[in-house]
Amino acid sequence: MKDKSFRPEIANNVDDMATYDTIFIGFPIWWYVVPTIINTFLEQYHLEGKTIIPFATSGSSGMGNTNAELKDSCKGAVLKNGQRFDANASAQELKKWTDSF
Repeated sequence: MKDKSFRPEIANNVDDMATYDTIFIGFPIWWYVVPTIINTFLEQYHLEGKTIIPFATSGSSGMGNTNAELKDSCKGAVLKNGQRFDANASAQELKKWTDSF
């Protein structure tokens, strides 16, 4: 996490990523930032014209610098502001949020 250029390997790929227009991407927040493996994931796809919507879980950290840390990994995509959810977020709360897109 200290080396922002580090890109951990990912074991699997999404075979049909081109068929998606909107991508919700979830992860735990680590010290107010996105884990670098999420950058690895996004950077392996052509995202131009897609909408990327980050969401996260955390015990206490907010989204912090998440969008700033994801921006370069989402070239050509529309990167929406992320949302952090508590561990006890209800299915109704999550559905209401996803339906807002």
